[in-house]
Amino acid sequence: MLNFREVQAFRAVMLSGSMTQAAKDLHTSQSNISRVIGQLERRIGIKLFERQIGKLMPTLEGQVFFRDVEHTFASLRGLEEKADLIRKRGSGRLRVAAVPSMAIVAVPDAIHLFAQKFPDVDVTLHVADSLTVCQWLATGYADVGIASEIFNGTSVAHEVACKSLGVCITPPDHKLARKRDAVTPKDLAGERFLSLKSSDVMRKRIDDACQIGGEEKRILAYESHFAAAICRMVSRGMGVSVSNPVVAREYAGQIAILPFAPRIEFSTYLVYPLNVPMNMLAKAFGEAFRESTQ
Repeated sequence: MLNFREVQAFRAVMLSGSMTQAAKDLHTSQSNISRVIGQLERRIGIKLFERQIGKLMPTLEGQVFFRDVEHTFASLRGLEEKADLIRKRGSGRLRVAAVPSMAIVAVPDAIHLFAQKFPDVDVTLHVADSLTVCQWLATGYADVGIASEIFNGTSVAHEVACKSLGVCITPPDHKLARKRDAVTPKDLAGERFLSLKSSDVMRKRIDDACQIGGEEKRILAYESHFAAAICRMVSRGMGVSVSNPVVAREYAGQIAILPFAPRIEFSTYLVYPLNVPMNMLAKAFGEAFRESTQ
């Protein structure tokens, strides 16, 4: 098998016309170049150079061999350029799994940002609840996930993408929309309230925060898996709610968005496969998602 260093030395001599210049180009000594060329000649059984009147001249066989060497180096340059293109623009596909509300409001923006940097990458968006998102990442069905909750035993790596304080949302013409300070549970007493489904981790936190003296004073009118659907129903005057501001702000102008007390923290997680090297495209998408939720 040919030795790359020997071929590289031969090419340097052919391009420069002398072993002295080839040695300078390759940051080595002339004696080393001469030795390496001799090794190459013995390996391939061809005399590559002759000295004529003090000059180093390639043989006919050397010239033919050089054409093949240049063709090989051109192919290597093409591979290098292809690798550089993949590094800059990516290639292939990215499978994203996300919880419904983020899939509706933040993930499309993240995909848009991602596509500007990686226009040649195909992106597939799968939508499911947090548990299924984590399971998809654990089984390799998706490359990166967006979840509202992390479950023990699902064998995924995760990091917090964003944390936001819950806000109260009301119809624009609601009496609470004119409130100057934070909305409190007392303000919600007697109000028709739109809730997340009972299985949602944030449902219990919101319900606990809205208790007054251990009693429920709200009118629990509607519930949905989708925070985006709740925002839409609020915009239709169907009641009030407490929401993740990342979702609520997508409906600014259609709903009033007000501070809420006590503090309720909404966390959104980036989920990755566990014990698997970080996918370059998944990492880039995570950065895009963070930017889209700021």
